[in-house]
Amino acid sequence: MILEKIANRNVVTIPENATMELAAKTMRDQHVGCVVVVEDKGLRKIPIGIITDRDIVVSTSAFGIAPSTVYVRDVMSSAVVTARKNDSFNHVLMLMKEHGVKRIPIVDSEGALMGIVTNHELMTVLSDELNVLLKVTDRQHQVEADRRPRLG
Repeated sequence: MILEKIANRNVVTIPENATMELAAKTMRDQHVGCVVVVEDKGLRKIPIGIITDRDIVVSTSAFGIAPSTVYVRDVMSSAVVTARKNDSFNHVLMLMKEHGVKRIPIVDSEGALMGIVTNHELMTVLSDELNVLLKVTDRQHQVEADRRPRLG
């Protein structure tokens, strides 16, 4: 399965010059746990970082610093890990494991943001696949019973 099929296309973004307070309000208003920091290049948005709800807590609240005084660019994970829209499910899973991240922006061939895949989407796909596998076993038992009725 390629990422393009499972990526969430409604990516919440923010510019790097926004405050952490705006990032927190945006996450709350959009009901998301992260925002992708982007650089606007015309019609293209290029991911340059990511801010999570945890980043807000550990970089401001934990120190008693007002989020309105800290900029996204100062806290964002700037070595943002991205994947291409045609990458495989397994590839993004390995990227998450290797880099210790739960969210990976998906980009097109020119690096423009087109979606995001989170551990939630991956778990949903995996649970759906496991459910199908369970049904295979159930169906196998039914086929066996139909082919070979009980003797006697």
